[in-house]
Parts: sequence; structure tokens; C-alpha cells
Amino acid sequence: MRIFRHHSVRLARALVVASIVAAAAGCAGGSNSSLPNSGSTAICDSNAGSITVARPSAGFASNGNSVEIVSSSSTDDLHNNPGLFDLNLRDNFGNVIVSGFLSLVPDPSGPHPYSSDFFYQGNLSVALQPGLTYQVFLNAPSTNCTPGFVGSFST
Repeated sequence: MRIFRHHSVRLARALVVASIVAAAAGCAGGSNSSLPNSGSTAICDSNAGSITVARPSAGFASNGNSVEIVSSSSTDDLHNNPGLFDLNLRDNFGNVIVSGFLSLVPDPSGPHPYSSDFFYQGNLSVALQPGLTYQVFLNAPSTNCTPGFVGSFST
């Protein structure tokens, strides 16, 4: 019978290497270090100024297949990384529609509730249903942050 004296050393080395690989994989996936809440469950873009729904506005039945929000700040994560955010729309029945990633858009005819307005649009892959109220939440899907309530509108 052959006894390996270095078996425990090899096992320890293998465990150390495996834990380093697992830690690196955990850091690389599922979060973006450019967002402050990437590793927490805090509100997505908690450093944002005021944000509200721009279009569709209450009672405005259709805005094509997009939802637009307006922010008062250009120094927050949303403005610096709009392509890392999307919108979650929750209807009266709890159904959720997720927009595509947001993009900064001009909207000179849109509502201007702030002294400085920055508009972001998310496109929808489905049409909004008439006669429903939608609650809009700002989300950063590649993070663990909690989607933050932006506002609501009815169709």
C-alpha cells in the first residue's frame, strides 16, 4: 500500500486555487463596478436627483412603444451610464413589462418640471394595454440594487 504524504498539501493548494477562481468569477459577473449599488440592495441610482415619468403622461393613452422619464441631474449614474438602466412597468394586476436599456434623448416639447431636464427613453417590446395604470421603476438589471419608483401613468 502506497501512502501519499503530500496529499493534504495538494488538496489545500487545489482548494486555494478553486476559491480564487470562484471569487474572481463572482466579481466578474452580475454587477458593474461603475454603479455605486452594484453589490447592494439599495435603490438603483440612489444618487439621482428628482426623476419622474415624462411620457406617456397621465391620461395620455399612447406613446408608441416607449416610455420616457425625465431627471433633474446630469451628475448621477443614470446620466453617466444610461445604457445600464431599464424601466420596469407594473400594471394593476402585478404583471411586469421590462423596457430595453435606456438612452438619453432630446425632448424640447416634453414636460420640463426641473430647471435642468434630462430625458431618457426605454423601448417596449409589447404594446401597453388600454385602461390600466402602470407604475414605473428605474432598474439596473446587471446589479443587485432595488428598482426605484419613478411615477405612474394610466392608459
